[in-house]
Amino acid sequence: MDEATLSFIQQKIGYQFVNPVLLKQAFVSPSLSAATQNRVQNYQILEFIGDAVLGLAVVKNLSSEFCHVDSSGQFVSSATESHLTEEKICLVKNEKLSRCSDALGFDSYLERAHGYFLHDRKNKKGDLIESVLGAVAIDSNWNMDVLSRVASELLRYDKTVKTASKELKNYCEKNGVDLPTYSFWNCGSRYDCAVSLQSVNGLFVGNGKTVEEAQNAAVESAYTYLIGQNVTKKKSVEQTGANILNSSKKSPTALEKLNLKYIKKEIAQPNYSFVQVIENGKSFWICSLSLNDNKHRVSGKATTRKKAKQAAAKAMLDLLENSKQEEKSIPSAMILRERSVLK
Repeated sequence: MDEATLSFIQQKIGYQFVNPVLLKQAFVSPSLSAATQNRVQNYQILEFIGDAVLGLAVVKNLSSEFCHVDSSGQFVSSATESHLTEEKICLVKNEKLSRCSDALGFDSYLERAHGYFLHDRKNKKGDLIESVLGAVAIDSNWNMDVLSRVASELLRYDKTVKTASKELKNYCEKNGVDLPTYSFWNCGSRYDCAVSLQSVNGLFVGNGKTVEEAQNAAVESAYTYLIGQNVTKKKSVEQTGANILNSSKKSPTALEKLNLKYIKKEIAQPNYSFVQVIENGKSFWICSLSLNDNKHRVSGKATTRKKAKQAAAKAMLDLLENSKQEEKSIPSAMILRERSVLK
């Protein structure tokens, strides 16, 4: 992990490390420790600490919000114990931590040993939230004020994504438009998000360095379109004239066309992986693209990851089109063979 990445993460979580090595350790997978015979320590012990610290920090924040010491010296609460328990469970559950981790792009910073990628993907993304908080606990010498503040900052990222989506949902409900559906693709260091609106046969695509950025870009494009066209339940697909749309309002790229096929369930889910190679002193990226049906595999090569991904998507579209043409030609070939036999 380079200095720029360390600085970016510290800015996001609102805490400057005295010992940045602890933050690096928070993103070291168990597979890398195994590959280095434990010379490089992984995030598991920090996650253990962060799990306990998160619960305590959340309780502290809830107490500050709902409780106080009254004039008689008693500790009283404006909320019931069951309500506070439900609030705590909601704030620390794995699903929420995973969404926060996605919004922060934490998974893309995880350092893994080569060949262990699929194994490490099974680990909960929320573990990284806890490991970072554990690192802050050690670095701050267990300063509870710091820990409660950083915990609040980490958990805030779940709310950011929900806000933009809530506005789109409210518009759809108010105007009788079918609710949007979301699809996400993790492409190395970047994310793609597609918002599908069945009422207008529209697909709105956004991308960014984090899930939050990608989703907000796609949602903003969809929301802007609905407002601009004044789309309501009364307007049909023909009246709105929507087809395939993206955040830049340009013609759909090969990648967007491929994603649309997945949204419509015409193909299995696309999977991307990247390898950087050096040829004749020049750097190239190779993007390997496969579908979950285990039948279709292609690759694309270019000077950047983005271009390599587009090249792979175009190759996959060509492959799918060729396969479709071959399937159409089979009946004709069978008829010709049957005629030759009859003669």
